[in-house]
Amino acid sequence: MHRRLEKIFYEIRRPRLTWDDIGGCAEAKKALKEMVCLPIRKREEMAAMGLVPPAGILMWGPLGAGMTMLPEACAGEVGATFVYVSGQEMLGKQGELREAFREAEAEDLAILYISDIDWLAPRAGAGYGWDAGNERGKPPTFADRGLTETLIREIDALQERGRVTLLGGCYRIDVVDQAVIKEKSRFNRKVFLPPPDAGARREILAIYTGKVPVNGSIDLGELAGRTEGYVGWDIENLVKKAGLVALEDDRKEIRQADLIAALGSIRPWLTPDMTAGYHRLYEEDCPHHYHF
Repeated sequence: MHRRLEKIFYEIRRPRLTWDDIGGCAEAKKALKEMVCLPIRKREEMAAMGLVPPAGILMWGPLGAGMTMLPEACAGEVGATFVYVSGQEMLGKQGELREAFREAEAEDLAILYISDIDWLAPRAGAGYGWDAGNERGKPPTFADRGLTETLIREIDALQERGRVTLLGGCYRIDVVDQAVIKEKSRFNRKVFLPPPDAGARREILAIYTGKVPVNGSIDLGELAGRTEGYVGWDIENLVKKAGLVALEDDRKEIRQADLIAALGSIRPWLTPDMTAGYHRLYEEDCPHHYHF
């Protein structure tokens, strides 16, 4: 471990999360265990079978769906250092971006995760609209071409040296520069994180309600059914709001009624057209020839 920058542009630290801290994402967890953890733990065995690990893995899906948590859980499973780069914070900071890559390579074993690839490498002319002009989640600004080219150069250099496992995340796969996601030596694998369905929402509710004092009559199934469009951070805020409702009533435990009351204060991140749009993008996505 060399140093840690406290979430300014990037940070380097030991992972704190495990798979059990992440609700839902069952298919993504399975894919990342195969694409990230297995190649690290069985590098020689894979080589003997003629299997090549992915050059880079790009996760995509709605904000708040656990995208940043998953790479950290991977790092925790294999005992790697977790290097997190904030794409938003890196805008206009080519020097800091290069520095983050150097710091990752200085670790004995590292998983480098770069968020907001759609901010750092925008596709020219791409639109962020959903139905009826809905542009929820559209970045307010993007990287200039110089920063995008710096990112591409650093990814290429990283792959040549082969010391770091690279992951990225983006809000929409269809707005990312083709040079980043179509070139087989860059992000040549993609993992879709769909909007949380009722089963995933129930898992997320169980995690957050498990961290606070609750009355034993909490019905997670009912809540999961009433939280259509909620992502992880919506559910986290729902439980926090329910805690405030309980305290205002001079109670030390959260009841089902508190959570139901809190629903009126938490606006779901996903609108119906966004949920449908994500599944449409997944179905329309062009097939790739992958190196596993």
